[in-house]
Amino acid sequence: MRKDLLRVIVALSVAAAGCGGDGGGYGSGPNGNAGPSTSTSVTVRNNIFEPASTTVSVGATVTWTWAQGAVEHNVTFDDGPKSATQSTGGYTRQFGTAGSYPYHCTIHPSMTGSVTVR
Repeated sequence: MRKDLLRVIVALSVAAAGCGGDGGGYGSGPNGNAGPSTSTSVTVRNNIFEPASTTVSVGATVTWTWAQGAVEHNVTFDDGPKSATQSTGGYTRQFGTAGSYPYHCTIHPSMTGSVTVR
Protein backbone atom coordinates (compact mmCIF):
# COMPACT_ATOMS: atom_id res chain seq x y z
CA MET A 1 0.00 0.00 0.00
CA ARG A 2 2.82 2.42 0.83
CA LYS A 3 4.44 1.84 -2.59
CA ASP A 4 1.10 2.54 -4.30
CA LEU A 5 0.77 5.83 -2.43
CA LEU A 6 4.32 6.78 -3.40
CA ARG A 7 3.56 6.00 -7.06
CA VAL A 8 0.48 8.22 -6.96
CA ILE A 9 2.44 11.09 -5.39
CA VAL A 10 5.22 10.79 -7.99
CA ALA A 11 2.69 10.62 -10.85
CA LEU A 12 0.87 13.72 -9.59
CA SER A 13 4.16 15.58 -9.17
CA VAL A 14 5.24 14.76 -12.72
CA ALA A 15 1.84 15.78 -14.10
CA ALA A 16 1.91 19.08 -12.23
CA ALA A 17 5.43 19.84 -13.44
CA GLY A 18 4.29 19.31 -17.02
CA CYS A 19 1.50 21.88 -16.85
CA GLY A 20 2.15 25.25 -18.38
CA GLY A 21 3.64 24.32 -21.72
CA ASP A 22 6.87 26.14 -22.59
CA GLY A 23 8.41 26.18 -19.13
CA GLY A 24 6.64 29.28 -17.86
CA GLY A 25 5.35 29.01 -14.35
CA TYR A 26 1.73 29.47 -13.44
CA GLY A 27 1.15 33.13 -12.72
CA SER A 28 3.10 36.16 -13.80
CA GLY A 29 6.17 35.85 -11.65
CA PRO A 30 8.89 38.46 -11.40
CA ASN A 31 10.32 40.32 -14.35
CA GLY A 32 13.69 38.58 -14.00
CA ASN A 33 16.72 40.59 -12.92
CA ALA A 34 16.38 43.17 -15.68
CA GLY A 35 14.68 45.75 -13.46
CA PRO A 36 11.42 47.54 -14.20
CA SER A 37 10.13 47.21 -17.74
CA THR A 38 9.30 50.13 -20.01
CA SER A 39 8.37 47.88 -22.92
CA THR A 40 5.33 48.48 -25.09
CA SER A 41 5.37 44.79 -26.08
CA VAL A 42 4.03 42.00 -23.87
CA THR A 43 4.24 38.32 -24.79
CA VAL A 44 1.34 36.09 -23.77
CA ARG A 45 2.89 32.72 -22.97
CA ASN A 46 1.45 29.64 -21.34
CA ASN A 47 0.30 31.02 -18.00
CA ILE A 48 2.41 34.20 -17.89
CA PHE A 49 2.49 37.69 -19.28
CA GLU A 50 6.07 38.68 -20.06
CA PRO A 51 6.87 41.21 -18.76
CA ALA A 52 4.23 41.00 -16.05
CA SER A 53 4.27 44.77 -15.54
CA THR A 54 5.48 47.69 -17.57
CA THR A 55 5.54 51.47 -17.33
CA VAL A 56 4.79 53.60 -20.40
CA SER A 57 4.17 57.24 -21.23
CA VAL A 58 0.72 58.80 -21.67
CA GLY A 59 -0.38 58.18 -25.24
CA ALA A 60 1.61 54.95 -25.65
CA THR A 61 0.13 51.87 -27.30
CA VAL A 62 0.94 48.50 -25.74
CA THR A 63 0.75 45.33 -27.84
CA TRP A 64 0.16 41.83 -26.45
CA THR A 65 1.33 39.04 -28.77
CA TRP A 66 0.48 35.37 -28.23
CA ALA A 67 3.58 33.14 -28.33
CA GLN A 68 3.64 30.24 -30.75
CA GLY A 69 2.09 27.20 -29.12
CA ALA A 70 0.30 29.18 -26.41
CA VAL A 71 -2.98 27.81 -25.13
CA GLU A 72 -6.03 30.08 -25.15
CA HIS A 73 -5.74 33.21 -23.03
CA ASN A 74 -7.22 36.68 -22.95
CA VAL A 75 -6.22 40.10 -21.67
CA THR A 76 -9.02 41.52 -19.51
CA PHE A 77 -8.55 44.91 -17.85
CA ASP A 78 -10.17 45.68 -14.52
CA ASP A 79 -11.55 48.92 -16.07
CA GLY A 80 -13.40 47.03 -18.83
CA PRO A 81 -11.49 46.65 -22.12
CA LYS A 82 -10.59 43.09 -23.09
CA SER A 83 -9.18 41.02 -25.90
CA ALA A 84 -10.77 38.00 -27.51
CA THR A 85 -9.93 34.62 -26.00
CA GLN A 86 -7.33 33.33 -28.44
CA SER A 87 -4.21 31.20 -28.83
CA THR A 88 -2.57 33.24 -31.62
CA GLY A 89 -2.54 36.81 -32.80
CA GLY A 90 -2.36 40.03 -30.86
CA TYR A 91 -4.20 42.75 -29.00
CA THR A 92 -3.39 46.46 -28.64
CA ARG A 93 -4.54 49.17 -26.28
CA GLN A 94 -3.64 52.84 -26.26
CA PHE A 95 -3.34 54.55 -22.86
CA GLY A 96 -4.37 58.21 -22.88
CA THR A 97 -4.56 58.84 -19.14
CA ALA A 98 -1.96 58.43 -16.40
CA GLY A 99 -2.73 55.71 -13.88
CA SER A 100 -2.42 52.03 -13.06
CA TYR A 101 -4.15 49.51 -15.31
CA PRO A 102 -4.21 45.98 -13.86
CA TYR A 103 -5.27 43.10 -16.10
CA HIS A 104 -5.63 39.32 -15.99
CA CYS A 105 -6.61 36.26 -17.99
CA THR A 106 -10.15 35.19 -17.06
CA ILE A 107 -9.29 31.55 -17.88
CA HIS A 108 -6.22 31.52 -15.60
CA PRO A 109 -7.01 33.90 -12.68
CA SER A 110 -3.48 33.92 -11.26
CA MET A 111 -2.15 35.07 -14.65
CA THR A 112 -1.96 38.82 -14.00
CA GLY A 113 -0.19 41.90 -15.22
CA SER A 114 -0.31 45.67 -15.07
CA VAL A 115 0.48 48.73 -17.12
CA THR A 116 1.49 51.91 -15.30
CA VAL A 117 1.04 55.06 -17.36
CA ARG A 118 3.00 58.19 -16.43
